[in-house]
Amino acid sequence: MRIRVLFGWLVVVGPLHMGEQLLTGIEELQSIKQMLAVYLSWFADPDYGIVVLVTIIGTLFLVLSYCLLVGGRSQLVAVAVFGAFAVAESHHFVTAIANGGYSPGVVTAIPFVVLGILLLRAVLLELQHVAV
Repeated sequence: MRIRVLFGWLVVVGPLHMGEQLLTGIEELQSIKQMLAVYLSWFADPDYGIVVLVTIIGTLFLVLSYCLLVGGRSQLVAVAVFGAFAVAESHHFVTAIANGGYSPGVVTAIPFVVLGILLLRAVLLELQHVAV
């Protein structure tokens, strides 16, 4: 039950986090574009790189969805992956400190990261009770 509630809040805070960034700045997008440019340079035709990337992300989404449906340990692993993604948003804190002030996304990153930590903790506690 606790995992379901925390995950539900993650579903609410995630779009709010993106909304904050859309309203205050999407400088982070430049870093993503640079990484994407390097990745696409590995392909003779960048369109193939995009298709491969979409396939990988789509497959990851389907695997996580399947794990959520299966239940048990698989479900907990999928939830942990989402929790880890949420904790990874702590990079906004580093950016804010490096900039010496506000950085787009830092306000909503706080509840996002806290939820991720709580979710990971709940998953670890639940894993102790799930049969192999």
